[in-house]
Amino acid sequence: MSFPYTLVTLVFLSMLPVTMIVPVVKDVIKDRLAGSNWDVAFFTSIPMLGSFLFAPVAGILSDKLQTRKYLISLFCFIDAGLFYLLTLVTDLQYFLLVRFLEGAAHIFIIGLLLSSAADRENDPTNSRYYGKGILMGITGMFLSLGGAAGMPLGILGGKNPLVPFYVGSGILIFIGISSLILLKDRGIQKHKEFHWQDLKLAFLKNPYLLVPFLFNFTDRFTVGFIISSFNIHLRETLQFHPGMLGVFLGLVLFPMSLLSYPSSILSRKTGVLPLVLSGSVLYGIFLGLAGTTNNFWTLFTFLLICGIGAGVMFVPSMMLASKLSSPGLTATTMSAFTGIGSLGFMLGPIISVQMAGFFNSTLPKEYSFSALSFFFGFLEIGLVCLTIPFFKKINQKLNRIKEDREKISLASPSPIV
Repeated sequence: MSFPYTLVTLVFLSMLPVTMIVPVVKDVIKDRLAGSNWDVAFFTSIPMLGSFLFAPVAGILSDKLQTRKYLISLFCFIDAGLFYLLTLVTDLQYFLLVRFLEGAAHIFIIGLLLSSAADRENDPTNSRYYGKGILMGITGMFLSLGGAAGMPLGILGGKNPLVPFYVGSGILIFIGISSLILLKDRGIQKHKEFHWQDLKLAFLKNPYLLVPFLFNFTDRFTVGFIISSFNIHLRETLQFHPGMLGVFLGLVLFPMSLLSYPSSILSRKTGVLPLVLSGSVLYGIFLGLAGTTNNFWTLFTFLLICGIGAGVMFVPSMMLASKLSSPGLTATTMSAFTGIGSLGFMLGPIISVQMAGFFNSTLPKEYSFSALSFFFGFLEIGLVCLTIPFFKKINQKLNRIKEDREKISLASPSPIV
C-alpha cells in the first residue's frame, strides 16, 4: 500500500490556521476589541469548549456513516466561513460565540484526519503499517510541524492583525477541496451500531485508557497557559513583536514535530509508555524554568529543551490511546482523546489567568510569573509520578489488546470497507 502523502499533507495544512492567529491575539482582543486578559483567555479557551463537546460527535458520526473524507471536507468549508466571519464581527460577545463554533467545526477536521491515520495503523491486513508506529509517527510529526510553521506566520498580522484570519480561511477552503477530490477512506472497520454505553463499557473494561487521556489533558492544559498568559508575558513584559513571539512559541513546536517520527520508531524498542513518561518529565521541568528568566538566550534554550521533551512524548501518547482503543471504536476513541485534550486547552488559559491573579496578590511581583510557570510545569511531573506504579499492568494490557485485534483479523478476513 502506497504512503498516504495526501493525508499527512492535509494534517500539516489543517494546523496552520490554528496557530498563525496566536501571535496576534493581543492585537485583536485587547487593542481592536478593547478586551482584557480574561477576554484573551476566553478567546483561546472557548473554541476548545466547542472541540470538547463536538469531538465525540465527530467520531460517532464518522463511525456510523463509515466515512471520513466527506465530513472533513464539509467542515473545512464551514470552518473557513467562520474564520472569515471573525474578521467582520466587532462585538466581543458575538466574536466569542463565532469562535466557539469555529472550534466545534475544526475538531471534525483534526479528529477525523487523525482517525484516518489510526485506521491504517490498526488495520491488521495492512502489513506495511500495522503495529509499527510508522504512520502515527509521521502524522504526529506533520501535525506539530503545521502548528510550528503557523506560529511565525503571525508576522503577517504585523500591520493588520486580521490578515492571518483571511489567510487561514483560504487555507481551509483549499483543504476542503483537496479532501473531497484526493482523500480516500481506507481501513474503516465495520462494527455494531455505536451507543454511548459502548464507550462507557470500554473504559470500565479497560480503565488504563484513562492514562493517555490524562496525559493529553495535562499537555494541552499547559499549552493553554503558553498561548495565553505566557503569550501576554512575552508581548507586554518582554516587548516581543508578533513575529518574534511566533518564533519563540515555535521553539516548543518545531522540536516536537522533528522528533515525532524518531520517537515513534524508538517506541518499537522501548514501548510507548516509557517515552510518554520521560518526555513529560523533561517538558515539565523546562516549562517551569521558562518563566524564571528574562534573558533572551536563556529563555530560547529553556523553550527549545521544553520542545524536545514534548517531541519525545507527543506521538507516543497518541499511539498509547490508539493501541488501548477497543477494536471497531478507533475513531470514537481518538476523537474523544482529541476532545479531552481540547478540554485541557479550554481550561488552561482560564486557570492560568486566575492563578496569575493569585500569585500576583500573594507574592512579590518579580516572583509571581515564575511561580505561575512552575505551577504548570510540575503538573506534568506529578502525573508521571502517579502513572509509574501502573507501568507493568499497562504494558500487559497493550499486549492483550494487540492479540485481540489479530484474532479479529483472522476471524474476519475482509474487515475493511
